[in-house]
Amino acid sequence: MKLLLENWRKILIEGKVKIYRALPATTTEIRTNDYVTMSRKFASDHAVTSAMYNEEDFYVVYVFVNEEDIKEADNPGEYRYIGEPIEARATLISNEHGDLRSIRK
Repeated sequence: MKLLLENWRKILIEGKVKIYRALPATTTEIRTNDYVTMSRKFASDHAVTSAMYNEEDFYVVYVFVNEEDIKEADNPGEYRYIGEPIEARATLISNEHGDLRSIRK
């Protein structure tokens, strides 16, 4: 968790952290033990490649969680969400052609 404390952009008020995840556009739920990242770019790249590979739309979702609800994963730049399942907010969507666009609601 030391890495979290070293990057001021990732830590928010009262120990909340903004996490991102690429998900099929059929859901916005981040589940316990899902891989997450604190990099919007990392999640966006993953959404694009996943959408192209799976030939279906993928979201980039985000949510603010307590710092203790994430732990470092083996892959650099990735973490595991260890809290209860939580609904996230979709911010971007990629189609099967790799086109990434903002979602405005």
